Amino acid sequence: MSKNTVKPGLTSRRRNRRARNRMWVRVVRLVFRFLTGRPLDGRRHCNGSFWRRGTRRVGYPPYLITWGWWNLAAGWQRATIRLSALLLTVLAVRILLGVVA
Repeated sequence: MSKNTVKPGLTSRRRNRRARNRMWVRVVRLVFRFLTGRPLDGRRHCNGSFWRRGTRRVGYPPYLITWGWWNLAAGWQRATIRLSALLLTVLAVRILLGVVA
């Protein structure tokens, strides 16, 4: 058994600090994907783009996953639905809490 081991407490703290420093990059990336209508997991699921609807799946065999409208929709359609849902949620919360702007 080797004695040149590092204590687990020291490495976990160092790893957590490094991850915490890069967390804002992940958040910015996630917000950008949300606003532009891209898939939030960062993978490409179909051959569509922001303006064009997808016609086929990419990367998965067709017999594994059943895809609905959402996955083949154009990016502007997904962005519109996401932003509309966000706006309706914010308005509902403001109305329920009685906050008047």
